[in-house]
Amino acid sequence: MQKILLSLSLFTLISSNTWAGDAKITWQNPEKYSDIRASHEVQERFQEKLFKHFDKVFTELAAQLPADSSLDITVTDFDLAGEIIPRPGSSVNEVRIIKEIYSPKITFNYVYTHKDQIVSGAENLRDMNYMSGVARSSHRAEFEYEEKMLRKWFVKLQKNKTFPIQ
Repeated sequence: MQKILLSLSLFTLISSNTWAGDAKITWQNPEKYSDIRASHEVQERFQEKLFKHFDKVFTELAAQLPADSSLDITVTDFDLAGEIIPRPGSSVNEVRIIKEIYSPKITFNYVYTHKDQIVSGAENLRDMNYMSGVARSSHRAEFEYEEKMLRKWFVKLQKNKTFPIQ
């Protein structure tokens, strides 16, 4: 019985999760971003919600990296999917129209650090096919297209062995 418990304890130690890199996100000059306009809420609150959402996304991605690694992201431009169109007769409530021609874009620099390894790069992600395979719905998750684009970027870097795979 003691051998079994000892074996289980060793297995737990060996297989413990050593994946949980850190992320640091900097939103550089957001007033100059291409399009992070709110359509039906206060701009300041919308921008705060947007930044919180993507801080969380980058943190989740970094959590897939080794524990002693870090991913520093500096976002330099953001263009949400869709385009803001004013509603006729209303200056308050505008509508974000989602069409294929209004693709999402995010531009950022990154520095990945792990032990003696430092990898840096500049990304200008745009997903021209962001609507393919997605059913049109008024119930889509907020920032769905932009998040999908970032997750695809991260998987691509893992496949290219730029970042270690969990």
